[in-house]
This record gives sequence, C-alpha cells and structure tokens, in this order.
Amino acid sequence: MEISMKITNEKQQYYGLDLLKFIMAVLVAARHVIQIYYPAESKWRLVIGCWLSNLAVPIFFLIAGFLLFQKIPAQLPNDTNTTDTDIKNSWPIARRYICRILKLYILWCMICWPIDIYNWVQGNETIAQAVLFYLHSFFMSATITQLWYLPALAIASFIVWLFYRAKSKTWMLLLFTGILFILGCICDNRVLLEHTPETLQAILQAFVRWYTPRFMTMRNGVFYGSFYVALGAWSAKRERHLSPVPAALGSLFFLSVMYIEVSLCSNANMVLSAAPAVVCLTELALNLTGTGSRFFLFLREQSEWIYFSHYYFIHLFTWTIHYNPLPMTKTNIMLSVLVSMFLFTLLISFLSHRKHGKWLRALI
Repeated sequence: MEISMKITNEKQQYYGLDLLKFIMAVLVAARHVIQIYYPAESKWRLVIGCWLSNLAVPIFFLIAGFLLFQKIPAQLPNDTNTTDTDIKNSWPIARRYICRILKLYILWCMICWPIDIYNWVQGNETIAQAVLFYLHSFFMSATITQLWYLPALAIASFIVWLFYRAKSKTWMLLLFTGILFILGCICDNRVLLEHTPETLQAILQAFVRWYTPRFMTMRNGVFYGSFYVALGAWSAKRERHLSPVPAALGSLFFLSVMYIEVSLCSNANMVLSAAPAVVCLTELALNLTGTGSRFFLFLREQSEWIYFSHYYFIHLFTWTIHYNPLPMTKTNIMLSVLVSMFLFTLLISFLSHRKHGKWLRALI
C-alpha cells in the first residue's frame, strides 16, 4: 500500500515510518484479540483497545497520504505554484494508486470469504439476508473488521486529490476535512454527542438516525480518512519537519491527552486528540531515514501481512481452542494468536521473495 519516492538516483527509505507501521499493525491485531476474548473489566481494553490501537489506522492514513503526494508534483494545494500540467500529470498517479487499493480490497474480501461463510453458518440469516448484508457491508464498510481501511483510503485519497485539482489552498483542505473529522468523532461517540449544545445535539442525533442505517459507520474515507490523508499530503510538501526532541515531547503530551479523552469518553473508534498525537509521532518517525536497508523493507512487508491476515488467526484460535494445551489466561490467548500469526507472516514474506512466490507480493 505504499508508493516510494525518489531523491536523485536512489530510493529514500523512511525507516521510522516502516517501524511505526509495524508497531501499529501489531497493536491492531492485539486490539481485536482483546475485544473478542478479554473480559470487560480488563485494563487492556482501555490501554490497547481504546487508547494505543486508535493511533494505528490514522497513522496508516497519514503515511499513505504522505507517500502518495511525494509522487505528485508542485505544492499541495497551492493555487499559485500548481500548474495545469501538474494537475494533468497527477491524475494518472492518483488513479493508479486508488485502483491498486481497490484491487487489494477485492482480493482480501475474496480471501476472507471462508470467514464470512463460517459466520453465516453460525448465525440465523437466510441466504438472501446474508447476501444483502454482505453487499451492503462491502460497499459501505467491510464484512471483515480490518478491511474497511482500504475503501476508506481510496475515497480519502480521491477527496484530497480533488482539492489538489481545484488548486485549493492547504488551509482550505485541512479546514474542510477537519470539520468532517470533528463531525464524525462527535456523531460516533455517545458521550461527546450528549455534551453538545441542545439544539445542535438534536440536529446531530437526527443525522445519525438517518445516516447509520444507510452508511453504517463514520469510520470511512469521508469522516475519518480524508483528514489524515490531507495531513499526510501537507506533510509531504513541507520543507521542514520537527526535530526529534520537540516531536518526542509533542508525542508524549498528546498521547497523555488522548488517554484522558478515551478514559472520559469511552472512545472505541474515533478519538479527537489522536490527530495531533499522530502528527507528532510521524514527525518523530520521519527523522529516521536512509537507503538500502532490507530490514526495514522486511518490517514494511510484515506490517501489511499482519494487518490483512491477523483476523484469520483469531478465528484459527477459536476453531482449535479445544486442542490448545495452554491454560486460557489472557496472556496465553494473546500469545496463541500472535505467535501463529508471526510464524505465518515470516513464512509468507520469505516465500514472496522466492522465484515461484513473487505473485504473493500482489496481496500487499
């Protein structure tokens, strides 16, 4: 899901971004294990489930926007420096990227059909009901938890590119997508919604009642992804980035604010203060760069295999739980899922670099 950039004749690797993506992918896998298997009173539901793992997808969005708009010429958006030629040349780049993301989405939906079929068999829906639900979920969210990110990224990238095409100023892009993000956060969280002014609250509640049955979730490319992709595009065109010390201090501060927010608001999906935390973390990561490292390329591949495949290993644990010799403690449950997942991703990454396994790279 990445687009590399070239500086002079060498490919620059963003080691810090690769490392950050790997950590976030593991957090996503851990989040889903915790949500399914950990008791409601577990502290990890707050620490990982609501706090740290809610950094992951925003970071993925921001990094994707950063890497995409490294490829697109001129300033973004800038109505004085962006030429018609720049805009014309930018669309094939954006189109290829968006089509690749959508192709990945279709491929992984197909790969996950066995899980969808298993879930249908375990439920009480008729075939017609299951097909209708699948189609609704396919177009509006995803049937498998983590796959919603892909159509959201495609939509968000297209929205940001439209601002580029219109030669809009950066502040207009960030303001528009920022308003959508704030609206999404409020409508997605009952506590935030209840603390809005009474008149506005009534309007938003009516909007949520109309919106949810049709579009299912605020966690999509419009209300969630567009702002982070816009931040990534803005970051790609900045000439200077934060040095390590202020970036680290900003990360610690906004992570603390984020913890307070999720503690008070019971955020499980969209967190307002995640935005500045994500910006600071990616600024910190951008300080670690280089060329030619196979290790960080390996981490990049691992992050993508982990993110896309981890739900299979959650189901594998469920299907084989009666044969698992380990006591069913929280630690052992987590290890059972993550160890099998890591063994698979290591193997598949190794095979993808062999002569007859290169086709596997089309899946990430």
